[in-house]
Amino acid sequence: MRTASIIILYTCISLLAGCASSERVYGNIYEGLKTRETIVHPSVEPGPPEKSMSYQEYEAERKKLLESDNKQ
Repeated sequence: MRTASIIILYTCISLLAGCASSERVYGNIYEGLKTRETIVHPSVEPGPPEKSMSYQEYEAERKKLLESDNKQ
């Protein structure tokens, strides 16, 4: 019974994932991993929180680096 439930769950998730744009999926994965990292490894020193990049900023930086690599 548990195996059938897992198969049904994964089937539903894979069908719903097809409805989302890949940019949105990658953005959500990025934000989720960033949040997980702050939860798993909290900062020991209390100080001003550093501003982390949003997914859009990360993607723009990545494109710049890829373009500079392609020119070389």
